Amino acid sequence: MRRITFTFLIFTLFFSSFFYACRQSPARQDHAVRVRATQDPENLNPVNYNNATALEIINLVYQSLLTPDPETKELKPVLAAQLPLVQKQDSITVFSFKLRPEARWPNNQPITAADVAFTLKLYRCPLIDNDRQAARFHFIKDVVADTANPLAFNLICEKYTPEMDLMTGDFAILPAYLVDPKGLLAEFTLPQLTRQAEALSEHPKIKEFAAWFDTDKFSRDKEFVQGSGGYLLDAWKTGQYVRLTKKQNWWGENLIDTPHITAHPEKITYRIIPDNATALQALMKQDIDVYTGIPVYTYQQLRTDQNFKENFDLYAPESYDITYLGINSRLTKFKEARTRQALAYLLNVDEIIKGTMNGFATRTVGPITPTDKRYYNATLTPYTYNLEKAAKLLQEAGWVKKDNSWQKMIGGQWQPLTITLNYKAGNSEFERIALYFQEAAAKIQIPVSIQPIEGVLLNNNLKAHQFEVFIRYLMGNPFVYNFKELLHTENAAEGGANFTNFGTAESDRLIDQINCTPDLQAKAQYLSQLQEILHEQSNLIFLYVSNERIAINNRFANLKISGLKPGYDISAFTLKAQ
Repeated sequence: MRRITFTFLIFTLFFSSFFYACRQSPARQDHAVRVRATQDPENLNPVNYNNATALEIINLVYQSLLTPDPETKELKPVLAAQLPLVQKQDSITVFSFKLRPEARWPNNQPITAADVAFTLKLYRCPLIDNDRQAARFHFIKDVVADTANPLAFNLICEKYTPEMDLMTGDFAILPAYLVDPKGLLAEFTLPQLTRQAEALSEHPKIKEFAAWFDTDKFSRDKEFVQGSGGYLLDAWKTGQYVRLTKKQNWWGENLIDTPHITAHPEKITYRIIPDNATALQALMKQDIDVYTGIPVYTYQQLRTDQNFKENFDLYAPESYDITYLGINSRLTKFKEARTRQALAYLLNVDEIIKGTMNGFATRTVGPITPTDKRYYNATLTPYTYNLEKAAKLLQEAGWVKKDNSWQKMIGGQWQPLTITLNYKAGNSEFERIALYFQEAAAKIQIPVSIQPIEGVLLNNNLKAHQFEVFIRYLMGNPFVYNFKELLHTENAAEGGANFTNFGTAESDRLIDQINCTPDLQAKAQYLSQLQEILHEQSNLIFLYVSNERIAINNRFANLKISGLKPGYDISAFTLKAQ
C-alpha cells in the first residue's frame, strides 16, 4: 500500500509541525459551547430534516414525549409526566400518556394533547414533504384525547412490538398555535388523513396548509423554528454557523430529579467545518470546544500530545455506526449478485481496520453490531480478501477478460467493468478505504475512479440513483431495528432511502415481521435470516463498527459520553469549578 503509506507520512510531518505552529487562544470561562459540524443543517423542520447536524440542533429546540438516556440507555419521560401505561390487546396496543403540567411553549401556554395530535397529523398530511419521517410512524393508527383532561391522551397502535416503547414517544412535538394558526388541520382526524389521503389532497384547507408549511419559515426562520426545548434559534449563516441561545425562564429549569432534561450552556454555536484539517486547526486554536469523528491517526497523535491534553480530554466510546459500501444494483453491470460478491472479496477488511481505523473498529457482517449477541448473526462467514475468488465470481457472472479488462455482453454490446466510487468529500476515513479498494481492484484489472462529492450533492445523487458505488455510514442505536426505510423495496423508488435497490419478496416479508412481532425469539430469527440475505445479495457490503473519537474542552463537566449519537449531551455541559 505504497500510496497510502506515503500519504500518511506526509500527514504525520504536517501534523507534528502544525502543533508547534498553532498558538492556542487563551482559556475561556464563559458558559458557551462551540461545536464542529461537518455540514450545514440545511433544514430545521422536524418533519422533513435530512442530516445529523439538523437532528442535533432540533433536539435542543424541540422536545419529545420520551428520550433514551445516554448514560443508562433507558427510556426517560420528557414532555410526558411518566412512562406511558401500555395495554396490549389482540390486534392493537394502547399507549396512555399524560403530559407534564409544567411544560410550556414559548408563548407560555401549556403543551396539550392537541399539540401531540397535531404533530402526528403532520406526518400523514397529504401534499407536504413528510415521506421520509412518515414511515417511522405507520404503526400509530389514531390519537384520542381525554375529554376530561387536556394533558392526557391515548395512542392507538398496531399489535405490540418492543420498538413501540421508544417510537411512540421519540418524535419532536410541534406547537399547533404557531405552525397552524388558522386551525386548518383541526377538522381532520389522523385516520382520515391516512385513509383518505388521495381525496383530501384536493381539499382547499389541505392545499392552503401545505402551501403555508412547505416553506423556509419552518425550516430556518427563527420566528417559526420554536419548540419547548431550552434553546432558541438565534442566528444562522448558511455554510458557516448556527447559533442557539438559552431561553430565559425556561419551563424545564425548575424540575426536580430530572437530570436528563437540561439546558445549562448559555449559548451553543455549531461551526460548519466540512474539512477535517481545518477542524483540527480550529480545535488547536480553541476556536471550537467539541470535535467528534476525529480521524484515527489525528486522534492517536492527540493522545500523546501533552500540550493538547492541558486543554482537552479525549473519549472513544463504542458507537453504533457501521461503515459500508453501497452498490447500485439497478445498473446492468451490477445486477448480478455474483458481481457484487466479487467486489466484496476485493476488500481486505482486517487490513482496512488496521490501516484506516488503527484498531478503533470491530468487523461486522451486517447492519447489527457484533456486541448485540441477541440479534447479530455470528454464523455468517465474512468475505475475506481473495483476488482469485473475486475473479472466479466475475467469470461465473458472465464477465470475460478482453483487451486487459473485464467485459460482458450487455444489450448486444461489450461493456467494460469500471467503477466510479463516491464518498463525502473531506472524510479521510472514506478516502483511505477508497484507496485500498482501488489498489486491490487494479490488481485484477478493474479500474476504479475515486470521486469524493460534497455531502448535499452526494445525498441528492443517492436519492436520484445517480451513482455506481458509494461509501457511507449506517447510524443505528440499541433500541430499534427497523430497516424498512433503508432496505424495503417500497423505498427503492427515486427519493427513497433504499439507494442500492436491495430487496426480495423474502427480505420484505422479514422486515415487516421484524417490525411487528412482539416475540423476541422470533425477532432474533427474522433478523438472522435478513442478515443472511443481505450477505448473499451484497448490495451493501458491511465493513466494521467504529468507535467514536471525541475531543472536548476540559473546562466542561457532566458530558454524558456514550455510544449514542452525537456521543455526548451538550445541553448538560456545566463549567468545572475553578
